[in-house]
Amino acid sequence: MNYRPDIDGVRAVAVLSVVLYHAGAPWVTGGFTGVDIFFVISGFLIGGHIYSEQSAGTFSFLRFYQRRAKRILPAFYVVISFAVLAAVILLSPFEANNFTKSAIAAILSASNIYFLHGSNYFQSANEFKPLLMTWSLGVEEQFYLVIPLLMVLLARIRRGLLFPAILLVCALSFAFAWRELATHPDVVFYLLPSRAWELGVGVALAASKLKAKVLSPKWTQPASVAGLALMLAPMYFLTSATPFPGPAALPSVLGTALVIATPNSWINQRLLSLPPLSFVGRISYSWYLWHWPLLSFLRVASGGPLPPGAVALAVLASFGAAVLSYYFIEQPFRKSSRAPAPLLLRYAAVSVAFLAVCGVLWVSHGLPKRYPTLPQEAEKTPDPCLVDYGSVKPNLSSLCYAASDPRPSVVLWGDSHAAALAPALRETSNAQGYNFIQVNKSSCLPLQAAALFLSDHPLVARECIHFNNEVLKLIAADPRIRVVVMAGRWADPFRDGNIYPLVSDLVQGRELSSTDSVRGAFVQSLALSIRTLQEAGKKVVVVDDVPNFNFDPLLRFRSAQIPARHLMAVWLGAGIGDQGLAPPAFLSAASMSTELLSQTQEKISGVELIDLKSKFCNSQNLCAYIDGDRLLYSDSHHVTPDGARYALQRFRLPGMSAN
Repeated sequence: MNYRPDIDGVRAVAVLSVVLYHAGAPWVTGGFTGVDIFFVISGFLIGGHIYSEQSAGTFSFLRFYQRRAKRILPAFYVVISFAVLAAVILLSPFEANNFTKSAIAAILSASNIYFLHGSNYFQSANEFKPLLMTWSLGVEEQFYLVIPLLMVLLARIRRGLLFPAILLVCALSFAFAWRELATHPDVVFYLLPSRAWELGVGVALAASKLKAKVLSPKWTQPASVAGLALMLAPMYFLTSATPFPGPAALPSVLGTALVIATPNSWINQRLLSLPPLSFVGRISYSWYLWHWPLLSFLRVASGGPLPPGAVALAVLASFGAAVLSYYFIEQPFRKSSRAPAPLLLRYAAVSVAFLAVCGVLWVSHGLPKRYPTLPQEAEKTPDPCLVDYGSVKPNLSSLCYAASDPRPSVVLWGDSHAAALAPALRETSNAQGYNFIQVNKSSCLPLQAAALFLSDHPLVARECIHFNNEVLKLIAADPRIRVVVMAGRWADPFRDGNIYPLVSDLVQGRELSSTDSVRGAFVQSLALSIRTLQEAGKKVVVVDDVPNFNFDPLLRFRSAQIPARHLMAVWLGAGIGDQGLAPPAFLSAASMSTELLSQTQEKISGVELIDLKSKFCNSQNLCAYIDGDRLLYSDSHHVTPDGARYALQRFRLPGMSAN
C-alpha cells in the first residue's frame, strides 16, 4: 500500500482531539471520539496489508506480528519505563502497587479488561491512573490476534466470502454494542466485541475490491466534505454524559471511512496532506502514549485540577517527547532487518523483563521501605452493608442486620456517603444502648419513588427505587427499630450541568431535568419517605452531607509527605501547607439541597435535621479535611472512619419510649 499523507492528516485530527480533551479544553467536549478515528485507520491499514499480501500469496503470520511489534513495542517500552520510574519516585506504596497491576495488564495487552473492572472511563478518579490510555492499545492488540486468522481462514474457504463476512461481523458487533449500551455501558466502551465494528469498517474498506474507486468522481468532493464534517462534529457536540460508543460513534466511524475512501479529493490532497498536519500524524502514536502519563502524574501530585500553565507545559512536553521518540525510537526500530522469529523472541524477552520488574513491585506491595514515615495503607475491603450496582435488596447478614438482637435499634439508610458515617454511628448507637442496622446502596439517596439517573449505570435508578421500597418495608415490619437516620449526597440532583438528573415514579417514571421539577420531586419524595416512617412509629433524623472538595484530600496528604511529589505540589499551588483547610466545592448545589432539607423539616413536625457542614467549616467558609495527624477524607467527598467520628462527635440519638 502506497504512503498516503492524508491518512497521517486524519491521524493528526484524531490525536489533537484526544489530547485537547484530556487537557480539559472546553470546546472539545467529545474529543474522546479521536480514538474511534484511530480504530478505523488501524482497521484500514492492517486489513489492507493482510488483504494485499493474501492476494499476492505472500502473507506470513510471523512477518505480520514482526511489523506490529516493530511499530508498537519500542515506544511503548520507553513510556512504560518512564511510568514505572515515576511511580517509584512519586507514588505511595499503596498507589504504586495499584499502578503495577495496570502496568502488568498493559504489557499483557489486557489494559481494557483491567480498567473495565476499575471504574467508568469518564469518572474523575481515572485522571489519577497514569496508564489509562493503554486501554485502546489492548483493544487493537486483541484485534491483531483475531483479524489475520479470520481473513486467512475466509480466504482459504472462499475469497469471495471475505467482504460480506467482514460486513456481517461489523453488523453483529454494532448490534451488540447498541443492545448492551443501556445496561452495560462500560463493557461496550472497553471490550473488543463492541468495538470490533469500528475496526471492521476500516477492514471492509480495505478489503473492498473497489478500494479507492468506492465513489464515482462526481461524488468524491461532497463525500470528503461530509466525511470531515462527520469526523469533527462529535468532537464538539458529544459530552462524557453521552451514551457511547454505539450509535453515537457512527458519525466518527463513517466520517473517517468516507475521508479514507476519497484520496483524490481537495480535502485529502490539499488540507489533510499539509506537511505540518502529516507530521503530527506521524508522531501521533508516541504523542498519544506520552501525553496522558504526564498529565496524570501531575494530577496525582496536585490531588485535583491542574492550573492551565501546568496543563500547557505537560502537553508541550509530551509533544517534544513524541518527536524525540519518533526519530530516535520508532524510526530506528522500524528499520530493523532482523528476521521475524528472532526479533519476536527478543521482544518477548523484553516483555518478560518488564513483567519481572513489575512483579517485584507488586509482590513487595509497592516497596514500602521507600517512604518509611508514610502511613501504610491496606487494600480497602468493600463495606458489605453497602450493596453495589445490580442488587435491589439490602444485605441482611448478621453484620448489617442483627435479627437476634433484642435491643431497640437505629437504622442508617442511604448511599455511600451514609455508609461512610457507619463506623462512628455504630459506635454512638452501641454506646447509647441501641443495636445498629445498616442498609445502604451505592448512589441511592434515601428517597421513596425517586432516584438519581447515572448515564454510566443506567439501571441503577430503577434498582434504587426497588431497593428503597424493600428498606421501607423492612423498617416498618421491625418493631425494634426506633430511630431511622437518613443520610446521603443530597446535592447530586442539583450539580452544575445536571450531571445526575432525578428519575421519579411520582411523575410516571420520567427523567426530570428542569431545576423546578427536580426541586419539587426531591421535596415530595423526601417528605413521602419521612411520613411513611413516622406512620410506622419511627423517629426520623435527616443528616445533611459533609462538605465536598474539588481535589482529593488523600492525594494531597500523600503529596505532603513524599519529597519529589511535595516539590511538584508546591509548584502547582496544590494547597500544601494550608493546615488542612480548603473551600468546599459545589456550593450552589449544596446550598440548594440544604435549603430543601430545611423546607421539608419545617413542613413535617418531629424531624431532626443534623448539619454536618458546621462541624467541618469555619466562619471563613474553609472546611477541614485533616485534623492534626488524622485524615478526615478518603477522597474528595467520602469521609474516613476518623472523619465520621469528627462529624458525629457529641451527636446524641433521640430517646424513645418503649412501644
